Amino acid sequence: GLLWKLDVNTKYGVSQNFFGVGSTPVVEGDLLICMVGGSPPGSPGLYESGGRIDGNGCGIVAFNKFTGEEKYKITDELASYSSPQLVTINDRRWCFMFARGGLVGFEPASGKVDFHYPWRSPKLESVNAATPVVVGDEVFISETYSVGSSLLRVKPGGYDLVWADDPSPREPKAMLTHWNTGIYLDGYLYACSGRNPPDADLRCIDWKTGQVQWVEQLPPETRERSSLLYVDGHFIQLGEYGTLKLIRVNPKKYELVSEMLLLAKESNPAFQPRPLLKYPAWAAPILSHGLLYVRGDDRLVCLELIPE
Repeated sequence: GLLWKLDVNTKYGVSQNFFGVGSTPVVEGDLLICMVGGSPPGSPGLYESGGRIDGNGCGIVAFNKFTGEEKYKITDELASYSSPQLVTINDRRWCFMFARGGLVGFEPASGKVDFHYPWRSPKLESVNAATPVVVGDEVFISETYSVGSSLLRVKPGGYDLVWADDPSPREPKAMLTHWNTGIYLDGYLYACSGRNPPDADLRCIDWKTGQVQWVEQLPPETRERSSLLYVDGHFIQLGEYGTLKLIRVNPKKYELVSEMLLLAKESNPAFQPRPLLKYPAWAAPILSHGLLYVRGDDRLVCLELIPE
């Protein structure tokens, strides 16, 4: 039966932000840690305020996972689409949340905030959505609306900036991840970069410098945003229009092995086969026990990858 429930929008005064909210809560010990992003009572919505919505100290809230009792609340940040990352760095637990206005690094058990790194597009109609990528004591964040990416080296009480894209809209960016999260392998980061299909591309960058190693070369009319899954020296790439590609991991060049478009079987051979996956196929592929799960607009498809 139901153990507890809580309407956080009402309790904490969450104002409608652009696209709403899409962050996933995480469990740490007996705590359920959520990106809430509340505002003072009577706060206007995003457009009524011209994007100037204030927080009220409950950007991040931790609850007792058994009872729903509030244990702590921190930051004036508003909520985003990015999910929290819980990691251990040098024997200390950390939680990183890429909120609407930037990255918050804090101790998950106590809620003690170590730093807040401002990083977001000045555009009203924009979101931070990609989950932070943590390697050792370094944290990578990226957005797609204008400012691009940053790499921070974190330490108790603060951080050092390793590199950051020039936030000027006229300057080129190392990486502009939208809703997909990049994958780190052996000193390089691989991800789809770009806000819209015509300007999206798969690329590889050097983790330590942000230098672009290669960019998938496709004509604008065939480009699409995509998500990656790493398996056995390869990436499975799912495009937002349902295209599946198998790519060999290679930091020196883009190496396509094969690609396919899943088609539905038609009972009448006179009918043209229809794509099984419809736009928007934005959920990342999942592989479990040799079964690949991919999702489009209205269905989930399971493919068997187990050799005969």
